[in-house]
Amino acid sequence: MQVINAESSIGKAPKACKFCRSRKKKCDKALPRCGFCARRNRPCEYWKPNLSTTGHSTIASTTEREWYSSPLDQERPQTQAIDLATILFLDPDLLRLGQIQTLHAISAIPQHVQQLLGSLDEIRLSADKFFGHIHQWMPFISKKRFYDLYMQPSFHSRPDVTLLLLALKLITNLPLPGLPNPRTPLYHTVKHFYLEVEDSFSLLVLQAGILVALYELGHGIYPAAFLSIGQCARYAHALGINTGHMVPATKVLTMVEVEERRRVWWAIIILDRFVSIGCPGRPFATADPRLHDLLPVNDAAFDIGTIELDDFSTLSSPKTGHMSKFSLLCQAAHLLGQVLQHVSGDSTGQDIAWVQLDRTLQSMLAAALDVDRPDYDQITFIYSALVALYTPYLHVSSKTKDSNHDYSQRARDVLHQIIGRINANLVERQCFLGRDSEDVSPWGLYFAYRICGMLMRPGEKAPHGADVLKSLHEAFQTISVRWNVASVYLELLEAQKAIHLAA
Repeated sequence: MQVINAESSIGKAPKACKFCRSRKKKCDKALPRCGFCARRNRPCEYWKPNLSTTGHSTIASTTEREWYSSPLDQERPQTQAIDLATILFLDPDLLRLGQIQTLHAISAIPQHVQQLLGSLDEIRLSADKFFGHIHQWMPFISKKRFYDLYMQPSFHSRPDVTLLLLALKLITNLPLPGLPNPRTPLYHTVKHFYLEVEDSFSLLVLQAGILVALYELGHGIYPAAFLSIGQCARYAHALGINTGHMVPATKVLTMVEVEERRRVWWAIIILDRFVSIGCPGRPFATADPRLHDLLPVNDAAFDIGTIELDDFSTLSSPKTGHMSKFSLLCQAAHLLGQVLQHVSGDSTGQDIAWVQLDRTLQSMLAAALDVDRPDYDQITFIYSALVALYTPYLHVSSKTKDSNHDYSQRARDVLHQIIGRINANLVERQCFLGRDSEDVSPWGLYFAYRICGMLMRPGEKAPHGADVLKSLHEAFQTISVRWNVASVYLELLEAQKAIHLAA
């Protein structure tokens, strides 16, 4: 059998290789490597001819010729940068060993994105509005790190910083009068720019994603809100946040950074639970928090960047005094998750669970009310969890004699108590009067909607029902200036009213 030499059977190149031409050596033009390069085991490159449309045309001019490497040279190992995400997914142990060169590609920021972002004064205005309003009830971005680092113009060339700044502008923009559609050009720009920047593997990208999800939840953009929250959860997993033994995507050097990552994870859990409050049964994107998971520390300490080791507490052993508002909200979200799992699951053998959830939420509500300055955003979140627990039992027939009848009666009694508290605070004391609508969270809208629906049912005779219904309608109209989903709830109430009239 004749042995064919792979290097001599392919043919000859039309011109000498690059190395031989540069040194004016005789080249045998063998493919894929000439004899001179093959003997010295070095790379061999030939011109790649750029032919015209005819098959027998001449080779293009020298300025139009391109070099190409031979197939054998392409197989040779070459030192090159690898992006961080690839290492984290293929072999994260290499990051523990170090000595890995990673690729940090910085792409140019599109001109239309820069124009939407605006001047430094506009950027600062959006940041001040966020930290002055939304940050008060959803503090998952380090205020100190943000102003110390990302407000510096030198950082604004980074796409992940630009994305976060643009998301801050989006979340602080109010719905335009007469233009209730929240799917604005700014919203679409942020969504598209997120897709371009997400592979930068940055905590800032995740924080921007959370802001987008919050915007969609607060303005009633579905199913985008549900999908965006799931995307945030996966992105957090990819970054190594709250995944135990996994290598984090970036080095965390300070206690403030550790706390910020923890708050980011809790923010995702809060949104993940709340987005399904009206439709229990959809699977969560995040696992249930573990009892040994740490809760956020004091909000004031987080803001100024002075966190001590003795500030920490766990979900199973929360601090009894000086508990931060955000920490309490995280505990309420944990309970809301249990409520949604309970009401969507098999009711067999869950009597004890229902009673325990009822007692725990009532205790949390009592503690939230028994302070000098109650936090209404936290209280309305607990109310929403309670209403989610009771709602399935409001439709139980009074003729039923099993445990469901007892739960139905308990649900009605508690909801009547809530109506009484609404009357005392919203109607008589007018606690909502004078509050800046930009300070209001969307947490209370669900429970207010369910209370209105209950009061609108034919035959419902709750004390002060008419006054409470009127006040809640006015509250929806006021909050709709900030969150468009309030307007959506008003439309749903009109639909309920029409159904009752037609019945």
